[in-house]
Amino acid sequence: MDKNKIINYWDKRATSFSDDKQAELKSEHAQRWLDEINQIIKIKSGMKILDIGTGAGFLAILCRQQGAQVTGIDLSPDMIQSAKQNASLFDQQIHFQVMDAENLKFDDAHFDLVIARNVTWLLPDTKAAYQEWLRVLKPKGKLINIDGNYGKDSFVDYSDLPSDHAHNTLGDEMLQESEDIKQSIAINHYERPQYDLDILQQIHTQSIHLDTDIYKRIYKSEDDFYNPTPIFLIAITK
Repeated sequence: MDKNKIINYWDKRATSFSDDKQAELKSEHAQRWLDEINQIIKIKSGMKILDIGTGAGFLAILCRQQGAQVTGIDLSPDMIQSAKQNASLFDQQIHFQVMDAENLKFDDAHFDLVIARNVTWLLPDTKAAYQEWLRVLKPKGKLINIDGNYGKDSFVDYSDLPSDHAHNTLGDEMLQESEDIKQSIAINHYERPQYDLDILQQIHTQSIHLDTDIYKRIYKSEDDFYNPTPIFLIAITK
């Protein structure tokens, strides 16, 4: 997979995606997300958190608002620029930088929490990603990965959905580009989250928590932030 295609796609989406995340941070969805994270690990002052694939900075800003020390990374330079602008807009000090989620530039055992939302479906080497995320995690630290089984859904056919959903503003060309990228990445040809669990067992990970009902609590109605693919949460204690 040519990662430049992924970068170019998300660079093009940065402005509209940023607008969406600003609105989500101001909505009741923000508290729902915080409640879910706090069920796994209580976000508090002084915690070191890494937000993988931060995009426009939604989770990074949310965690920073609780007093944590937050670093956000993304492969898209334009997304990182949007994240910086959003952090400033919400008056939050966060360290954002362009970085590959499969090749982190951090020391071992550095973070109390590593979190990712809708990232693994875009990563060519799932095993390498999980190994890296666990490597930078402190002993007893938590890894939270939130994603969906996007491979089984078409990104170009939303005819059975109402107009209110997260992709309703994307044109046909962008939707097709997203679909092409998805189909080119191996993880999207396996059943998830079972594929993730199999990989985590391969790397001898202990204490794995799976929640396949989180989407019911986050997306209570088909509003502007609605994700038509049921998302799941995997939490790991190192």
